[in-house]
Order: sequence, then C-alpha cells, then structure tokens
Amino acid sequence: MYRHDAAHTGCSNTTVPTALPKQLWNCTLEPEPVSFPNSPTVTDSFVFVKSADHLSCFDAFTGAKLWSFPVVSYTNSAPAIVDGQVYVGSVDGIIYSLDVSNGLQVSTFVTDDLFDLSPTVVDGFVYVESSRGDVYCFDAKSCFKLWNFSTGAADTSSSPAVTGGYVYVSNDDGNVFCLNASNGAVIWSVVVDGALGSPTFSDGSVYFGSSDGNVYCLNASDGAKVWNYTTEYNNNGPSHNYHWGNKVSDTAVAYGKIYVGSSDFLIYCLDASLGNQIWNYTTEAEVYSAPSVAGGCVLVGSYDGNLYCLNATSGSEIWRYPVGVFSPVNAAGSAGSPALAGGTIYVVGNGVIYALAASSHASSFQINVNTTVVVAVLVIASATVYVALTKRKAGSP
Repeated sequence: MYRHDAAHTGCSNTTVPTALPKQLWNCTLEPEPVSFPNSPTVTDSFVFVKSADHLSCFDAFTGAKLWSFPVVSYTNSAPAIVDGQVYVGSVDGIIYSLDVSNGLQVSTFVTDDLFDLSPTVVDGFVYVESSRGDVYCFDAKSCFKLWNFSTGAADTSSSPAVTGGYVYVSNDDGNVFCLNASNGAVIWSVVVDGALGSPTFSDGSVYFGSSDGNVYCLNASDGAKVWNYTTEYNNNGPSHNYHWGNKVSDTAVAYGKIYVGSSDFLIYCLDASLGNQIWNYTTEAEVYSAPSVAGGCVLVGSYDGNLYCLNATSGSEIWRYPVGVFSPVNAAGSAGSPALAGGTIYVVGNGVIYALAASSHASSFQINVNTTVVVAVLVIASATVYVALTKRKAGSP
C-alpha cells in the first residue's frame, strides 16, 4: 500500500543494507513512465508498478515480468494489494480489481471521475480520492459505492490516510478533512496555505507537507494546529522547480520523529511532538522523494543522482549510491513515495526498475552517472534495494 500502510507512516519494522548495495537485476518499464512519481507496491514475492499505460507485476527475486494490465495514467501512483487482489485507478474513471496471480480483471468501480492517485484499503473497503478532489468509499469485493464526498477543489494530489474509523484527506486548495469512514460525514475541516500532500497519521496527530514550504501537524481529534515548521524552500541551487505541487515531500513518521524532504535540497528530521528541527542533511539538489524509514535508517532519493541512507537518529550518512545525475530537462522519477514491506528496499523511476542488495551473492555492476537521472521512489522488503532510472545522454530531455 502507498507509504507502507493505511496511515501512511512510511515506516517498516525491517532491516536495510548497512554497506553500499549491489545490483541483483534490472528491468525496463514499457512504455516509460510519464514525468510524475513512480511508487511500487510489494507483496509476498511480487512487485507491482505502473508505467504510462500499464500496471505490471514482476517477480521480486528475478525481475521477470509476470503479467501486465492496461491502465491509462498521468501519474504512476501505487496500487493497493489486499486479500489476493490488486486495486489500481485509471484516468478513464475506473478503479480496477485484479487477481494478483495472473492480472485478470475481477471487478470494477466505474465513475465519470479521474482516478490517478493511490487507493487505500481497510477492513474490506476501498477509499480513494480522485484527481478532481472527490473522495469515494466502496466495497472491496462487490465494488458497490457506499458514499462519496467532494472536497470542493478542482485538483488534488493526495491519497487518503485511514485509521481508527476515520479518513483523513486533503486537496490542492489547502483544505484538510476528517471524515467518518462509515458514511463520509465531516468530523472536522481546516484550511492551511498551499497545495497539500498526502496526510500521515500517528499517535493522535496528522502530518503533511505543503507547497508553501511548511510541514504541518494537526490534532487528529479536532483539526487544531499543533505546530508548523517552515523549511528553507526557496531553493539553495538552480532556480527551477519541476515538481507539480508540493515543495515539501510526503512525510514519514518513526521513533517519535518526522522525516521529510524538500526542494531546498535538505532532508529534515523534526520532533513529532514539538516540531523543532533535530537535524538536517544537505544533498546537492531537490528532495521530492518521501523518505522510507526502517532498521534505524532513513532512505531517500535526491535530484542530485544519489540514493541516500542516513542514520535516523543523528542524520549522519551511512552510504550513498550513485544512480544518476541531475537533469534540468526531465522530471520523471524524481519525486515519489516509498512503500515498505518485509526487509528489502525497492526504488522505481525513469523507466527502469533495479534491484540492489547487500548480499554477498549479488552480482556487481557499474552505472554511468553522467547519463542517468536520480530515482525518487523507495520500497522496502528483504535487505534488497530496487532502484529505478532511465539512461539518458547528458542534456537530453
């Protein structure tokens, strides 16, 4: 599921490589994903990822492509996998339910809306926000609609966080809503500045990043603002910004801390209760990838071409893996969100999915850092790192 769980914590109880990883396999996504984030989903021994017009399933151990299903998409949001079924949205107004093992269509939820964002599945129900700001809840098996709610915005780039009988959603107009998961009734709503990312719920608080350069924390019971932290989002480097919305990434929460990337080239660690900065780490370009946290480590991709592994407590660098160089003309794969599952890290973007591992049995390889672009999506499962990128000549689009 997007950001590992229905609460979007971005945290997994697993381990990660403590030394520079090596390649296991790579596989090209066809057709190449569009210039929006790629977020894979991992379950059992399968990896699921969207390209420009297909959802594909790969063997997580060999990289063999097992099946694909046509799905029209402008973004490459993460599908949700529950009880042997894959749920994925399409811009033709359909949420598809597919059989995990063979990709055959099981059922559909059909509207006249646009579904380009990640669904969330909890207790037999699917919750999804359309790209037009409408929130839907339907039965996961029958696809019967229970309710829908309009956030009032023309655009959104958020996936619902669902926990404790409540649904937390946001939109690009700065609105945050808490809805009753059973009937869609509004419990509370607040307005902040900027276009908002996907909410994260943890310990009675709701966290999210905004295009105004802030990270916000709200009280989950009434929506009252607890704190906000302003990043140095005016950008320390080149005067360009390719992200379609947030200047602050979606958040991860673990160990009483919030981890978040920003277009100011920094990765931040904040106190989850107070909002004060504990540490920051400077990369050499924008950080649009939402961090993945596992085993006391923070993993995040930067536009500078590196995949970073940082100590979650101190922010010190454990290792960095050169997966490309900054491209001033291509945003594909540079802003995504991790998903975590079972001990391995997966990364997808820029047209190729790579598997990297700390295992001594992994085959070694080299990457020409002058021809590729950084990847921004991580997923974690079995001490393996999967990186996605596409090879490009320097200066090419």
